[in-house]
Amino acid sequence: MPKKILQISHKPAYPAIDGGCLEIAKMSSFYDQEDSVLLSIFSIETHKHPFEKKAFEKNLSNVKDIESVFLNTKVSFWKALLGVFSKKSYNLSRFKNKNVTENLVQLLKKNEFDYVQFESIYTAQYAKNLAPYTSAKFILNAPNVEHELWNQYAESAKGLKRIYFKLLANQLQKEEASIWKDMNAFICISKDIETSINKTSNEIPKITIPFAINLESYKPVYPKKELSFFHIGAMDWRPNIEGVSWLLNSIWVNLKLNSKLQLAGKGDKKLSFDTNFVDYHGFVPDAIEFMTQHDVMLVPLLSGSGMRIKIIEAMALGKCVISTSIGVEGINCIHEKNILIANTAQEFMNELQRLIAMPEKAIEIGKEARKFIKENHSSEILSEKLIPFLEDLSNTK
Repeated sequence: MPKKILQISHKPAYPAIDGGCLEIAKMSSFYDQEDSVLLSIFSIETHKHPFEKKAFEKNLSNVKDIESVFLNTKVSFWKALLGVFSKKSYNLSRFKNKNVTENLVQLLKKNEFDYVQFESIYTAQYAKNLAPYTSAKFILNAPNVEHELWNQYAESAKGLKRIYFKLLANQLQKEEASIWKDMNAFICISKDIETSINKTSNEIPKITIPFAINLESYKPVYPKKELSFFHIGAMDWRPNIEGVSWLLNSIWVNLKLNSKLQLAGKGDKKLSFDTNFVDYHGFVPDAIEFMTQHDVMLVPLLSGSGMRIKIIEAMALGKCVISTSIGVEGINCIHEKNILIANTAQEFMNELQRLIAMPEKAIEIGKEARKFIKENHSSEILSEKLIPFLEDLSNTK
């Protein structure tokens, strides 16, 4: 008999418009195609991530139920201010809602599940509310460690903003550790994530499974003319705004190239740039098509936690990637072999100028990148590791 899994996410997996959606979609797609699993989905939808049932139906064929509840997660100045005097994390409270709780409880009352898989700490905070209504094992699919991310924000901020971000990080750290204790198991996207969780929850079973893809869906296209440089990422996510601003203002303007940086991603209200240097495409409905049309991906991240899924996809497409060390966190790639690492403005300049002078280097790195993905991020790893892990978990008390 198939194992029944309820997947709960803080945003819809489809359409997969950012890396977070892709990670959720990876799990949805795998469970949907796995004969030993019967999947049900519950998704919170927000103003940034509306729920489109047709998008789910287009990508999934065997899911038992798909439900969603809208939640207003817009940042409120006054609520954020009140959060300063509270022991509760304002970040988490934006995703906590009585209506969501009630809908989840009703779902659990009507169905028996073997596993409830939370796709982030934002939904895992509901575990205490749900525990009385199910005997299912609680699993957290952990794409990052939220308090570490906000600690990074604090380090790069100044003045009152630095103090506030540090407060948010401390609140998150306490609540995150408490929520981890409610889990029966963790699926970690990288060893770094597993190490962080082990600091407070070492005794809870864990498995590390990097982001996995079906390589057949990614057809490589190698440069044939002057290189085209691009970045793709949500422009309403703080690390992307910070990193792209650094790239444009400290690096790109000094290159004096004839070509422009190709920039894509939803939301650009907090990012200013000179259109003489940038072609801004906004949200692109097909990220793979956009990446296929260009040659070298730039990932100028100065903060962030977890694995950059867009890097995995670009490498699968045979793209040469220039990234900071933070950008490639959790990806065991090798500088000069299958990726180029640059951590300062001068290092980024040097790598860009080298590729401009030697476009064949981009082809060489790109071919090794695709080979790396084939050997380390194939979708077969999910069947080989995850299903046995779940079987072992079902036999524990």
